[in-house]
Formats: sequence, C-alpha cells, structure tokens
Amino acid sequence: MRANPFRGLSAVARKEVKHLLRDRASLFMAVLMPVIQVCLYGYAIDFDVRHIPAVVVDFDRTRESREYIQRLHATEYIDFDTRADTEGEAVDMLRSGRARVAVVVPPDFARNVAAGRRAQIGVFVDGSDSQVSLRARTAFLGVQAGSDVRVTTTSMVDPRITVLFNPNSRTAVFMIPGLIGLVLQIVLTALTSSSIVREREQGSLEQLMVSPVGKFGLILGKLLPFLVLAAGEMLLILCLGYFLFDVRVAGNFALLFLLSFPFIVGSLSLGLFISAVAQNQAQALQLSIVTFMPAMLISGFIFPRETMPGFLQLLSSVIPLTHEVNILRGVIVRGAGYGELWPSFTALFALSVLLLAAASAKFPKSIQ
Repeated sequence: MRANPFRGLSAVARKEVKHLLRDRASLFMAVLMPVIQVCLYGYAIDFDVRHIPAVVVDFDRTRESREYIQRLHATEYIDFDTRADTEGEAVDMLRSGRARVAVVVPPDFARNVAAGRRAQIGVFVDGSDSQVSLRARTAFLGVQAGSDVRVTTTSMVDPRITVLFNPNSRTAVFMIPGLIGLVLQIVLTALTSSSIVREREQGSLEQLMVSPVGKFGLILGKLLPFLVLAAGEMLLILCLGYFLFDVRVAGNFALLFLLSFPFIVGSLSLGLFISAVAQNQAQALQLSIVTFMPAMLISGFIFPRETMPGFLQLLSSVIPLTHEVNILRGVIVRGAGYGELWPSFTALFALSVLLLAAASAKFPKSIQ
C-alpha cells in the first residue's frame, strides 16, 4: 500500500499558523508593509510637478508686473511666496534651496508693454533638480502659449530663462549627490542593526555588558568603526561620480563631510535603535526596510517634495535624509556654504541627537 504523500499536511499547517500568530512582530510587519507601500507610492509619486517655490524681484512695481506674476501663480506650477530686493539675493535663495525659481522684472517692464514692445524678464531656474527645472521652464512657455491676445501684459512678455548649477539638466548631477545619502543610510543602518542583533543572538553582547567597559564606551566603540566606513563610502561615491559621470563638487569639500557628520551619526543611531527593538536578524532587516522606503520616496531624493500633499511634506521634515539631500546637492551641485545650509544642518543635528538619545536609552534595556 502506497504512503499518502499529503499525510500530515493539516498538522504542519496548524503548527505554522501558531508560529506565525506567536511572532507578533513579523505578522505586524507583514500587514504594515503593504499599507506603507500603497500610501507612499500613491501619494509621493507624482511626475506632474506643481507648487514650485519661487522668489520674485520686481523692480517695476506696476499693475502690469503684478498681473504677469499673478498669471504665473494661477497656473499652480509656480508659487511666488517670497520677494527679494536684489537679483543677488534671489540667486542666494536658489543656492540655499529655499526657492527653485527666481523671476526678475526690469524697471521698464510696463513701459515696454504699453509701447507694444516685447518686455523681457529674467528667469533663473535651479537646475540641481532636473524634474523641477523642466517643469518650471515649460510653465513660462505655457503662460505665453495660453495668453489671450487681448491681454498684452502676458502676450508681450519675453522670458529669458537661465538654468543655474546644472545648465545641461544632466540626470547624473541630480542623482549622484542624493545617492550618497541614501547609500549611507541603507548601509550604516543595516550593518549596525544586524551586527548588534547577531552578537546578542550569539551571547557575546551580554559578555561585553558585564565587562568593565562603560555604557557609552560600548556604544561609541560599536559606532566608531562605522563612522570611518561612512567617510570612506562618501569618498568612494564622490570619486566614482567624478571619474565615471563627471560630477564635480562645486563647493567646499571639507564642509561637505562636516555637514554630513550628524547624518552619519543619526543613521548609526537608527540602526542601534532597531537592534534594541528587533528580537532577531530577520526582524532587524524588516525594520530597516521600513525606514528605507519613506527615506527614498518622500525625502526629495527622486521625487520633488513640491508634488506631495502637505502631510507628507510635514512627515519628510522629520526624516534625516531630507535635510542631508539638501546639504549634498547644495554643496556638490550649487556650491552652497554654511550660510545657506545652516537650517538643514540644524534640523539634521537635532534629529541626530534625538535618535542617539533614544537608541542609548533603549539599548541597555534590550539586553537585560
């Protein structure tokens, strides 16, 4: 008599169901991941870039100049929420990342319109984000094409568009700086969390805790080698970007590493916190993936933050990679200095301190 090949199927299935129900953390991650993916992909991915922050320098200050600015604003592609007194001040705002477009209206704007001559205006576009710069340029052309011939204020305007920082709109110039931040977070968070969880599973971490090594000596000793690794990775990606894609550092090289230091500490602290929460290496990997997705999608690394709903923009402000991407693109592409990037550095420093404090408070409890 032949043995039944399906014998014991129900018993094994019941056993696996019980194991799955007991592993609450893995079950929670299995349910949470699809929810996060649908929400982030649904809301964050939008190639129709709108509400691009812009600054206007209006030397004319007439009804005609205000009408033209209002018509641009009405397209919903460009938001003129800021004004500057000089062209240099407007360009500085582009360099710092506070604005993506600067419009300079000359003092003879209304006079040229009244005389039936083409009224030229200066338009400066931040080319460090190729998607935003392309939409910004087409927005000005769209206003011209959609203007009513009876409205001379818009039909007679000749926008002279200048793309700054990345005039050829090369994708590599846009991607490589952001890629540095993303790779650092992925590698540092994953390596830190998995290595500490592995030591805890092997029992070597408990031996360190009962040794004369102090609490902070243990934590910093664990993180210090990864700090050196992070510096080496940054240098490696910068060299690859230079030799393979001709992406040059426009700003100060030493300042780039200095401003990125809080981000490295924050990524390591996040990995340390994950290691304190996770019960095994599989959970540590799952939690690391959960942190990677929001960082990649809503930090501005790939998709402009201007396309996202307000609540996602608010959420992105508490993600360290958001501020690190602005620092990396600011120094590498726009040649910005500390004076332009101090808001991003301050936010990054505060987030890193909070992550390090949370990891330090949770870490000793996780091995008791």
